[in-house]
Amino acid sequence: MTIKRRFLISYIGGILIASVSLLAIISILFYVTTGAVPTPNTLYQEMTKQRSLSADEELAYVELRNVAKTDPDKIIHVEQDLAHNIQHFESKSLGVVIRKNEDIVYYSEGLVEKSLIAHFPQFDANNIETKGTIQNVGRLYRYIKFDFYFSDQTKGSILILKKENNLLEFMTRWGIVIILAIVCISVAGVVFMNYLLKKSIIFPLENLGEVMEELKEGELVAKPIERAEHTAKEIQQLTENFENMRDALIESIKEQRNLENNRKELIASISHDLKTPITSILGYVEGLQEGVADTQQKQEKYLQTIHTKSLALNHLIEELFLYSKLDAEAISFHYERINLVQFLQHIVEELQLMDRQLSIRMQTTEDCLYVAIDRMQMNRAIMNLIENSMKFKKDDEPLTILLDVYRDGSSIILRVVDNGQGIPKKQLPYVFDRFYRGEEARTTDTGGSGLGLAIVQQIIEKHGGNVQIQSKQMTGTIVSITLEEV
Repeated sequence: MTIKRRFLISYIGGILIASVSLLAIISILFYVTTGAVPTPNTLYQEMTKQRSLSADEELAYVELRNVAKTDPDKIIHVEQDLAHNIQHFESKSLGVVIRKNEDIVYYSEGLVEKSLIAHFPQFDANNIETKGTIQNVGRLYRYIKFDFYFSDQTKGSILILKKENNLLEFMTRWGIVIILAIVCISVAGVVFMNYLLKKSIIFPLENLGEVMEELKEGELVAKPIERAEHTAKEIQQLTENFENMRDALIESIKEQRNLENNRKELIASISHDLKTPITSILGYVEGLQEGVADTQQKQEKYLQTIHTKSLALNHLIEELFLYSKLDAEAISFHYERINLVQFLQHIVEELQLMDRQLSIRMQTTEDCLYVAIDRMQMNRAIMNLIENSMKFKKDDEPLTILLDVYRDGSSIILRVVDNGQGIPKKQLPYVFDRFYRGEEARTTDTGGSGLGLAIVQQIIEKHGGNVQIQSKQMTGTIVSITLEEV
């Protein structure tokens, strides 16, 4: 339940408590007046009704009803014993009225005949409606009625009437006690609602504040926040968000430490990979300066080696710069919906023109396979894979490269397959790590920087795809690229 709803319920509850209290007072007054709590539909009517008849009044009704059933004519000719009983009933503040047809043949003292005739209830031979309220000269009486037939088949009715007790007398005796009881119940209700509000909102917030203080002091792994039952929905969400924030903060600190370690490793790797060719270049330059290369042939060889090492160094710097830009998301990707089959066909044709001895071909069963890619970056990734295949080809067998592309459900699979040297099984988990080349001495004799596959992985992941590698030593390597079809 939301805080807003809880406060709303609290306010409504306060109003309801006051309303119920007032209603209880009014209901008690009406109960004293009518003998029952009125309904909204009969509120006005119940304000004019009398209290229900007592047991004595019911007894009087039963006795007169029995007389009307057994000897109805006896009702008209009131005999001594019946007259004595009626007087006994009247002494208990009851009123008796006897009617024959439309005439009132008997009525108790204090009643007015004309008013009785005017307001007398209708005759009902079945006696379904036997109780009600009748007015007599501005006073209301509660009645019990019995309708019957005299021996000559004329209609007859008996009414037992009772005036209302004095309401002022009752309120003088019990009013203060009732009002005090209702006020106490109302105060207890407000206190209970306030307790529920504190239990569901205030206490959880105070608990959350204590944990925040511990967090401020650097205690990231503080005690978990106690989650009480029936807590407000917003407090539960706030607590959950705080726990998620704390977990994310801990993960961020761990990630920061990992990044710091990676940065140190990266600096060490860069220093090593830059130092190796620079040291080699300096050695050859010093050899030229000191006259070690004393022949034209040696000088050309030294210069050629310096040139080769410089190109390798330049290639390493370019790939390092590209990798850092990809890692920092500093390169914008411009995606286009492209037919991958045609795109790969152009790459194959271009490579065949550049190197006619290179055996490369494409294999597919589809004419159109559309993906959303950045042409330049995807071309760079595929060329990196092909260059890797060319660098690690077998010495005793011509290199063949196959670009196999096909549809797999909603994905497009591109496999770059070669028959090169392959990769040892123990090195496969690390080939996408930056600066990893697999050689124990980390030499650059093959011309690799150790960043090629790391760059390929970053480019493919930027396209929302993934790249996997399979290899068997001295058999070949398969690099599988998965992209979503569009």
